[in-house]
Amino acid sequence: MISKIFIIANDGVLCYSKSFFGSEQKDNEIINFLTSITHVGKTVGLGEIKSLNFTNLKVIYTYDDNQYLYIITTDIDDPEEEVRDKLELIKIEFDNQFHDQLKKWNGKAKQFTEFDRFTESHILIPPKILLAGEDGVGKSSIMDLFPGETILELDDDMNEIIQKAINLPNLEGINEFILREVNLRELNNYSKIYKTLLDSADIICIVTNSGAGNLSRTKQLFSELRQKTNKADFFIIANFQDLLNTSFEPEKISESFSIKTFGFSAVRADAKDIIYKIISTILKISIIDKIENKYNHFV
Repeated sequence: MISKIFIIANDGVLCYSKSFFGSEQKDNEIINFLTSITHVGKTVGLGEIKSLNFTNLKVIYTYDDNQYLYIITTDIDDPEEEVRDKLELIKIEFDNQFHDQLKKWNGKAKQFTEFDRFTESHILIPPKILLAGEDGVGKSSIMDLFPGETILELDDDMNEIIQKAINLPNLEGINEFILREVNLRELNNYSKIYKTLLDSADIICIVTNSGAGNLSRTKQLFSELRQKTNKADFFIIANFQDLLNTSFEPEKISESFSIKTFGFSAVRADAKDIIYKIISTILKISIIDKIENKYNHFV
């Protein structure tokens, strides 16, 4: 996930910054650190820095003709090519919008705050959540609880992907996420074919019907799939919790799978509200809190 954007003048003064995630308390320290490294690289004749990789974060640089510095910080696992395309887009649009102001800039950054409208609508890459489960466990029922058109697309490997772009107005930092649906057995058995889908997923929600038979099969498929993924966080949505005589409690399922489990029943009258709360909690745990922790240990 792209978390921060910085645009810095050639004299080291900050023109524009945008934090999608992560506290802004350390931004000045981060900027000083990143510009200092750039200065040292040029001083010792190493040229311009293109990117820096840290344990959990990646920093992508680019420069314009006036030696303004454009920086994006993102997750270490995010494809650099995709992030760099976004960075080039920022550079082009910033110059288009503020070319005249930059020529006579007085060092005050407030005049560039309107650039937020562009970065918020064009730069933030929505997190991708994969609903994976066997047939009949309620994946489609969960998809149908969210408004909007269900779209059938092709990924880079020409696999059909069922997905929705869903607005999330009440979660700070994330206004939208992409929800995708796939059969867990096919995803597991043909993981090489679904490589692009797996690699692009930020979160994989395993959907189960909470009964003993399905839980047993799902646990085996989950164990195999987990070894084939290295980026996504896993959660379980235990559907059919309304079947009290046959369903296992979420706490028991969580203990068995060793991952956080959310109980759910798609037939409840308030199912839509509940699934929004579940997804919001998952995004906060997997995206917002994790990024915040990364920046707490950055400098």
